[in-house]
Amino acid sequence: MNCNRLSLGRVLAVLGLCISLARCTPSADQASADVNLDSLLIDAVRKTEELKFETAHAELTELMALARERHDQLKEIQALINMGILYLKYNEHDEALRYLFQSLELARQYKREEILNTIYNDIGVVYSTNDATAQAVEYYKKALAISEKQGNRHRIALNSLNLGTEMHKLGDDRGALQNLHKAEQMFRENRDTANVAVTVNNIGDIAYTAKNYDSALLRYRQAHDMSVGIRNQFYQSGYLLSLGRTYYHFGQYDSAAAYVARSIEGFERMKDTENTIDSYRWLSKIYAARGNMERALHFSNLTLAWKDTLSEEKTTKWTSEAQMKYEYGKMETAVELLQQEASRQRQFWIGVTLIGIVIGVLVISILRTKYINLQQRNVILQQEQEVDRLTLEKNRVERDQLERDMIATERLNALEQERLRQELTFKDRELATKALHLVNKNETFASIHKLLATIDLKDAPGAKTQLDKAKKIIRGNDNSDQEWEAFKLHFEEVHPQFFHQLLEAYPDLSANDLRLSAYLLIDLNSKEIAQIFNISPESVRKKKQRLREKLNLEKEEDIKILLSRYKKQ
Repeated sequence: MNCNRLSLGRVLAVLGLCISLARCTPSADQASADVNLDSLLIDAVRKTEELKFETAHAELTELMALARERHDQLKEIQALINMGILYLKYNEHDEALRYLFQSLELARQYKREEILNTIYNDIGVVYSTNDATAQAVEYYKKALAISEKQGNRHRIALNSLNLGTEMHKLGDDRGALQNLHKAEQMFRENRDTANVAVTVNNIGDIAYTAKNYDSALLRYRQAHDMSVGIRNQFYQSGYLLSLGRTYYHFGQYDSAAAYVARSIEGFERMKDTENTIDSYRWLSKIYAARGNMERALHFSNLTLAWKDTLSEEKTTKWTSEAQMKYEYGKMETAVELLQQEASRQRQFWIGVTLIGIVIGVLVISILRTKYINLQQRNVILQQEQEVDRLTLEKNRVERDQLERDMIATERLNALEQERLRQELTFKDRELATKALHLVNKNETFASIHKLLATIDLKDAPGAKTQLDKAKKIIRGNDNSDQEWEAFKLHFEEVHPQFFHQLLEAYPDLSANDLRLSAYLLIDLNSKEIAQIFNISPESVRKKKQRLREKLNLEKEEDIKILLSRYKKQ
């Protein structure tokens, strides 16, 4: 895995990440009883800064396993964050995001809100280094919102610095300056000179882009002067390059060349190939503007040479050093043999060799292009797989929710059906009660009639008149038709379609048939029905038989089952 150093502008945007790393590292006051996890995390962070990938990766992997085993949620999250940062330092953006989003998921799951700011900020940094500016702004804003909620001014300043730098890339210079000025003020209050210099430099970049070179020069000088006491070679070199570029636009080519040349010394010392190329390109441009085309061409050639160096650094692993040596060895042997041949053959073989070299370069170029395209396709495939995974997860969640909703609906329906059944049962009982009340009333009247019939009128001549009055009163209260109409109204409230549908199916049924059907439906026996009709139980049996014939029932069929069908509809 190759570690490519970031360009100056990109590193300035990432500065908040370095501070976040320190915040993730446990301090002495916060150290837990398990010192092994703390020391392992600190050492892994140190190895990450030293670009010792294998060691840092192994230690962070071990830390994750131990943290899970010991249920140390914070250490597990910190291990994932630092694993993401490790991959970021090697420009493995997809892997970096994978680990950071895992840490974000765990932080939300464990409700560790105190570390969300760090995660959001670092995700923003990864998007920024991958030129996904809109996504970077989105996560920097989330980080800033948490910092403001917590009232952490140091983090507010860091998040504002990153957000302002990224908003400038989107072309929102007004919003960028608003955030950068806020960051500058807070850094000055905290006497954080290094970050003040970075912020001032980024404000200068905005002025430079707007071609306000006076303001840009002032800001670049401030940043450079503050960096002298910090002794950070990378930032000093970056500020020197910014000064050189600005002096070029003022036409002060001597000052421009001097500052750019000094920046090259620092970049070469740090083996920062990309910024070295940029510096040589500016030197070539400066000398061309001065009219010194020889020096301009010299630095242009150096630019090309350093670009070749950068290309070699990015050459894929499958073109191994042994293969290159073998090819060069064959070339040298071929040249030596050609030199021993006659002059007539010399030009021919040189031409053949040159053609071979061109073909070899073309083949390597084609293979390299194919490899790069393959990497890009793999990245796209991974993204598509992630989208598919998220889609499947979304569908699963929706399906589970739908199943829960269906179960809940079924339970509600079952409860509603049970309520309706109980309500219907209760109303049927009311109907039966009313019918039985009518039976009891008729039985009472019948008993009184029998009792009155036993009175001997010979012993009481005047009692006949009173006895006739009593019988008249009994006959007057024997209003069975009215009671049937009242019962029918109540019955139709409980079973509104019973009579209508029964008549529709069997039009020949009489009113007495319908009345008998209603009494049978509420489970009155023959004796009770006989009392209501004021007839004998045998007459009721005959009525039931005639009703069965009208309903076309076989002998073994239950009339109650048939009637219940119309009760349910």
